[in-house]
Amino acid sequence: MNRAVVVGGSLGGLTAALVLRDRGWDVDVLERSAVPLEGRGAGIVAHPSTIRYLVERAGRAIGDIGVSASRLRYIGDDGAIADERPCAYRFASYFELYRGLLDAYGPEHYHLSTELVHLENRGDEVAVSLTDGRTLTADLVVCADGIRSTGRRILLPHNEPRYAGYLAWRGTIDRDQLSARTADVLRDAVTYRILPRGHLLTYPIPGPDGSVLCNWLWYRNVAEGEHLANLLTDRHGSRAQLTVPPGAVQTQHVEQLHSAADTELPAPLAEVVRQSADPFIQVIVDLGVPQLAFGRTCLIGDAAFALRPHIAAGTAKAADDAWQLGEALLGATPRHVPLRLKGWEARQLPVARRAMQRARVAGRSLQIDGTWRVGDPAPFGLRVAGDSTLPAGDDHNGDTDGHVRAEVPAGWLTRFRKRNSR
Repeated sequence: MNRAVVVGGSLGGLTAALVLRDRGWDVDVLERSAVPLEGRGAGIVAHPSTIRYLVERAGRAIGDIGVSASRLRYIGDDGAIADERPCAYRFASYFELYRGLLDAYGPEHYHLSTELVHLENRGDEVAVSLTDGRTLTADLVVCADGIRSTGRRILLPHNEPRYAGYLAWRGTIDRDQLSARTADVLRDAVTYRILPRGHLLTYPIPGPDGSVLCNWLWYRNVAEGEHLANLLTDRHGSRAQLTVPPGAVQTQHVEQLHSAADTELPAPLAEVVRQSADPFIQVIVDLGVPQLAFGRTCLIGDAAFALRPHIAAGTAKAADDAWQLGEALLGATPRHVPLRLKGWEARQLPVARRAMQRARVAGRSLQIDGTWRVGDPAPFGLRVAGDSTLPAGDDHNGDTDGHVRAEVPAGWLTRFRKRNSR
């Protein structure tokens, strides 16, 4: 039996492990965290690639995943809706997707507290050295260990994330804790507020016990230097590189954020920011690699290309990499793996490069040039803007549970797969 090791046990790594296992591979997942992962309150656009395994193999209905949004809205200076048009997106929580994939994979071959320290391609196998002193061997190693990828640093030591010139303040708040006016403005919608050289975005995600959370991101330009360094220094004096997690942002910075919300945002959005407990900071970066395949080893997802969040395609790209990897390795014997990986790389590199360019263009328009206009369509999508759309029925009613069952046309998932195989 072909043997694979997947480094990284988040969404992309789990999808790769599941797809390979279904193809007959013996797969182990190595996750450096000591405990199961959590999403720190982050929401995810439920792209078809991201939820494909749950729907196609785990028996989940699309309408049971996440929360729907049927309106794309822009908010004006007075807090009223300045522009509105129909859309068809679903938004999931990280935890919901992670638990679904982990439950499908099972705990037996999912190894916590297991960290990569070195990789060696030996021609007919890969040696995987771990921090605990063990060495594993495999016919294939998939590095899905995220933007801080150890695998990438071993294979491409000079490829590091580059700061894009701005960061995102992020948070969530239970919709029931908002005033009636604010809840009504944001209900069942992807909501943008365009600011001079910046923007704020909100959308619903599922919360605990059937609740609906308002997930928000406020992108703010911050030049490199002392102020940025101070923002990224947490309450304990540690300097973060990419994320200052919930509860760790210095109190003075949260207070400054609240003051800025009162002066720069319309009242409904200022309320959302002010009422959210423990906002956190995500640094926006660009990261891309010149190659994905290295003999019997490959990079997928954020380990290879970290996309700015504006096109909402990071998790979709990781899942797509995993699905296409499974297709490329169909029927492969161990000696075929390096050649099959090169073919997979030739297919996936252009997808990643185009997505990265689209994300940069959107970020420049929204944050730097100020050329984004009220009424512009959302840029969500992996291959093209709009391919994150999911089919839904007519019952987008904004009920308090927020869970809208989608009536999926027969054969829709098959048509999606064919469209993305071209």
